[in-house]
Amino acid sequence: MRKSNLKDRKLKKIGIIFFSILGIFWSLFPVYWMLKSSITPDNEMYKLNPSLFPSKITFIHYKDLFTQTKFMTNFWNSLYVSIFSTAIALFFSIIGSYAMVRLRYKGRLFIKNSIFFSYLLPASVLFIPMYIMASKVGLGNNKNALVIVYQTFIIPYCCYMLMSYFVAIPKAMEEAAYIDGCSHIQALIRVILPIALPSIAVVATFAFTLSWNEYLYALVITTSPSQQTVTIGISNFKYSDTFIWGLIMSSSVVASIPAVSLYMLAQRFLKTGLAAGGVKQ
Repeated sequence: MRKSNLKDRKLKKIGIIFFSILGIFWSLFPVYWMLKSSITPDNEMYKLNPSLFPSKITFIHYKDLFTQTKFMTNFWNSLYVSIFSTAIALFFSIIGSYAMVRLRYKGRLFIKNSIFFSYLLPASVLFIPMYIMASKVGLGNNKNALVIVYQTFIIPYCCYMLMSYFVAIPKAMEEAAYIDGCSHIQALIRVILPIALPSIAVVATFAFTLSWNEYLYALVITTSPSQQTVTIGISNFKYSDTFIWGLIMSSSVVASIPAVSLYMLAQRFLKTGLAAGGVKQ
């Protein structure tokens, strides 16, 4: 019986290792292919059966990307839009989610449900009204319009995530702050936010990524290269049925740097259990 159990555990461990390796390979191979294609010469890239490893390495695609295209303008536009969209969304989401979790007022449940359902609305339903609104207020073909429009899906997402975290924070911590004379805002700033930093870091990371990767609103609202974002810049390297794979892959590598860097930076905040032990039960 003992040998049978030991054999079952070994087989289970081998199965877990096998599927873990398979999952890692499945996830990382597209990234490897993007990196490999970005440094592969055109004459080798367009072969009928391309090799798994490049026989020759070239950086001509990156040189052309930086010197012969306006992609870096798109890059800085995306960085501008994503940073400001994330900052604005975090400000309103923190205040809104805290109010919906801790305060009691008429219509609170309706507002909570409205936020949830607004997040479920697809962009394909809203992009025409958003384009009309941006044009009416004089923000047509302007990246600042994206900062405003992106709040329609970033704020609901941030609120939904932060509400679930604020609920888990013991109320006794805030009650102690109230006894010391703190208001709701002071309790939020001095007590809740330091505890909620891991959650805020996660929400900020995903909010930035949502802004960075958004395509449909950017395509509809911005039309000139000086205002377009990286997602549109990458798609511009496709002409009719012709794909300039060298520029597409090299621009994709460059476009992935901010999001990857943010994920790596946020790792130091992604800790749980900071509130554990904060209140003696």
